[in-house]
Amino acid sequence: MQTKRVAVITGAGGGIGLAICRRLAKDGFFVVVTDVTRERAVAVANELVDEGFEALGFALDVCRDETAVDSVFAEIFKCTGRIDVLVNNAGGSAQLIGKQTDFVQSEESTWQFVLNLNLLGTMRCVRAVLGYMMAANYGRIINTASIAGRCGLPGWADYSAAKAGIIGFTRTLAMEVGQCGITVNSISPGLIERMRPGKDGKLPQDCQSKPTHGNWLGHTGTPQDVAALIAFLASEEAGYITGEDFLIDGGRAIGPTSQAGRQDLFKSQDGGIKA
Repeated sequence: MQTKRVAVITGAGGGIGLAICRRLAKDGFFVVVTDVTRERAVAVANELVDEGFEALGFALDVCRDETAVDSVFAEIFKCTGRIDVLVNNAGGSAQLIGKQTDFVQSEESTWQFVLNLNLLGTMRCVRAVLGYMMAANYGRIINTASIAGRCGLPGWADYSAAKAGIIGFTRTLAMEVGQCGITVNSISPGLIERMRPGKDGKLPQDCQSKPTHGNWLGHTGTPQDVAALIAFLASEEAGYITGEDFLIDGGRAIGPTSQAGRQDLFKSQDGGIKA
């Protein structure tokens, strides 16, 4: 059994997930990297091991049925003897399948894809770890929502609905498991830069923010910013915080930064939207 706290991160093969893995490893966690592509998960885990940290990589498709997801977490528990932290980072919009449209033009199969990947995927993973956490009387569950789930986003109705569902699920679950020593929180990123692979095909260690008119700080966020927030929520210092959704958006949700209005502001894609 691992003596270190074990953190499982979904969708961890790149971008924000990779930044979360690196940060939690540096903070002393045994990191379990999961991704729909096994090769990516193993590559990230191997990178961490090469840097002197402890990590394992597993293939995990959060869109599969409950039995399949449960079996992956059972294997993780068999290898580590504990699961202390779950970061539900896996998610994405209809852009992943090339079907991003206004709702009037959308198809039910697209709604099902987006809801399954984001909301149901989160719920499956949470259900899979609760037994382990409740038996240990300890746990940190951190779900990734989005500013779209708070404020809406034209052209992203299915995604906004899924992320709003995650926020509601987070609050209710926090009520149910609080007396079991488990905290449940969510984060809602705004404009977050994406890590771009270098010429060697590898993702960089970090990336820089860029100027934007889309929020009150005047620049986009970075994967490291998101990872820092998650690291805090996974820490002992956050033990008295539960049922909350934390905006990490540079003040974007406060209101529009120009007279263009909220709708035009939210249509801005100058920093990329990832949550």
